[in-house]
Amino acid sequence: MKRNYKKQIKRQLTRELLLLSKRDINSVSLHVPNLKDEDTLFVPREDDGYGHFSSDDEILMQNGYASASILLLNLIKLSNDRFLKESYINPVLFCFRQYLELTMKDSLLRFRLWRKNPSRGEANLDGHNLSNLWRDLKQYIEPKDKEVNRIGRLVEELNAADEDGTLFRYNEFLTNSIKKKKKTRPLIDIDMLYLRILQMYNFFEGINTLARNGLDEIVGNRSL
Repeated sequence: MKRNYKKQIKRQLTRELLLLSKRDINSVSLHVPNLKDEDTLFVPREDDGYGHFSSDDEILMQNGYASASILLLNLIKLSNDRFLKESYINPVLFCFRQYLELTMKDSLLRFRLWRKNPSRGEANLDGHNLSNLWRDLKQYIEPKDKEVNRIGRLVEELNAADEDGTLFRYNEFLTNSIKKKKKTRPLIDIDMLYLRILQMYNFFEGINTLARNGLDEIVGNRSL
């Protein structure tokens, strides 16, 4: 009974995802009203509209980028529409790269506050180079086992393809015009990418949890 229920739920979710994928911005935008003079993009602060949960903002933002990448990958996996696949794959990689940058910076900052001040030569958190962030984050990770080395190779691979975070953010015309150099997008296997994103997510969530718990413990002890 439970197994059949799970199958029914899965089929329903699959249908809903497929329906969502067919309602892209081009079709939805055909049925919206025209703008009025008094229309604004955001609501006033005193209005009871959608707001942010400030105490968990960093967790929600990191989770949002990671979840968006998987949601879009699920749509790609379910669809046979070549236009949809080509449209969504760059946002998938942009969102996951953004997640990696956010979670490494968040973990790195918390480790620094928890264990020590940054040593000379550590990356500035304003940068976008994943390799530099990983180099500095790795010094706080123990033990440095095979999994750490394997994750490191994936981070280096992504950074080599997209060192400044623009490969999946700009189209080729903008990249060639603004960066004055041609960038080649890597070949992608959807199933393999899906698995790698989940594997990297599990690893970095574990590291971020460790950094958060350590800093919370230090702050809690200081308040006693």
